[in-house]
Amino acid sequence: MAERLKGSGRVFVVAVAGDSGSGKTTLSRGIRRLLGEEAVSTFSMDDYHSLDREERRVRGMTPLNPEANRLDLLAEHLRSLRLGETIAKPVYDHSVGEFREPVPFRSGPVLILEGLHPLYTQKLRREVDFGIFVDPSRAVKRRWKIRRDCGDRGYQRDLVMAEILAREPDYKLYVDVQKVYAEAVVKIDDTRLGAPSFLEDPGERYSVRLIQEVLEAGPSAVDLKIDLSALFSLPDGEFSISFQRDDYYGKRVSVLTVDGELHRSMVEGVEAKLKSLAGSTAPICDRAGGDRVTSTGMAQLLLSWRLLEKLQLHLDKA
Repeated sequence: MAERLKGSGRVFVVAVAGDSGSGKTTLSRGIRRLLGEEAVSTFSMDDYHSLDREERRVRGMTPLNPEANRLDLLAEHLRSLRLGETIAKPVYDHSVGEFREPVPFRSGPVLILEGLHPLYTQKLRREVDFGIFVDPSRAVKRRWKIRRDCGDRGYQRDLVMAEILAREPDYKLYVDVQKVYAEAVVKIDDTRLGAPSFLEDPGERYSVRLIQEVLEAGPSAVDLKIDLSALFSLPDGEFSISFQRDDYYGKRVSVLTVDGELHRSMVEGVEAKLKSLAGSTAPICDRAGGDRVTSTGMAQLLLSWRLLEKLQLHLDKA
């Protein structure tokens, strides 16, 4: 598939929408693994802020407000990138909250766009081939954002918490609404297995609900198997899986919920089939160590499966 993508002369755009620190990069990591780094380009919508940090402070505006972003310019750049052209991409430096000089950017056959507003306008949605919305619970999102902004970006914890609270109204107004336009929505909450309700941080175990528009047909038949002998041999592992059909903002959807950690034997067949279809050898989903696959790893796997179906349609039209 990598060679077909390169020879198509077209760029396939994956938009991953969600709040800052919501796990967008984690969820899209499976796609990068499946297709290979040489075939996938990525950039953040943060580079398309129209105001730097100090200007936002003076105006009392958060970056979640569309007016603080150059959405029209982003739509123009996506259109150019889809045609295989090179753009002068803006650069926003989080370490100082200021803009740097633009840099030349040309996309690989697949472009992953991560950010607050990739599905906000009709112009942007026209340039997107596959839209994903990442929607962690408030508690999970706060922990992730504090960990990233304090650990990776060097911000002070009290300032990060103040920003989180200030952003919540704008999140509801401008970001959350985009799930209506997403083809897949990933909801993430703390695990409900073996964790007392009063426990502040249950670790890296989550309950993940994947909501997808109903697939008419997948790329091929794949199997999800349960090896009872392997499960019975786990000293302390537990998980739950549920599936249902539902209506989501007027769309027929499938809803798969995975809580806890799965034994690797349950996903090996799916993963091997997808890797074969993509011509890949790298593991797709996150492991928890040993024989376990995380619930977010399962979401990575299923999103990669959906992507392959979309890519097949994309290549057939090329």
